[in-house]
Amino acid sequence: MATSRLFLLEGFSLEHAGVPVELPVGSQRLVAFVAIRGPSPRSVVAGMLWPEVPEHQALASLRTGIWRMNKAVPGLLIGEPSVVAVAAGVQVDSRQQEVFATTLLRDHRDDAEWLHAGLGALWPSQLLPGWYDDWVLFERERLSQLRLHALERGARLLTDRDELEAALQLALEAVRAEPLRESANAALMAVYLAEGNTCDALRQYDAFRDLLHRELDLEPSPRLERMLPRRHHALTAP
Repeated sequence: MATSRLFLLEGFSLEHAGVPVELPVGSQRLVAFVAIRGPSPRSVVAGMLWPEVPEHQALASLRTGIWRMNKAVPGLLIGEPSVVAVAAGVQVDSRQQEVFATTLLRDHRDDAEWLHAGLGALWPSQLLPGWYDDWVLFERERLSQLRLHALERGARLLTDRDELEAALQLALEAVRAEPLRESANAALMAVYLAEGNTCDALRQYDAFRDLLHRELDLEPSPRLERMLPRRHHALTAP
């Protein structure tokens, strides 16, 4: 079977044997749901994608959807009697990102070769932008949190190894994704301090403090402030 590649980060697209495949919205939703959720009972897939119709009608729509999808890309979907799944050989970018982030966070894997080889999976940011189905919103937030934690952990690991250029890229991306996230700002400040760029760390702290106060009327935690040189503490003390 020719290789199929499914892209769900930064927008939906599908390639089969290196050729883009155009799909109607209904087929996109079916493939995306099964790819994100993994093998799923037919009744669950039908109920989530066709919630407004009776179950028997939703199941009929699902059967038609699987048939149409496999006519466009033979073998892409596996329609077992009770379960629907994406074929095992299909490459899915969101799944690759999730596997890398989960391995980095859960297994604490940190060998340099594996880390550098997998970091590219973290760069695409948003799952299916512009889709507002409830199941997409949940999965988007779940994957976003995994990605942010992985960016921060990767930045810390690389900072500890003195690979500061790569660490800086990860930390900057974490702050770009969530400017109000203290742990992301802490990772970026740690890179600046490791570089010896104390002035940049001070500016980052001040920018984060001002944004946090303006947006949420909050102050940074004492732990973040303790990262800074004592002189700055004295200057900012009331």
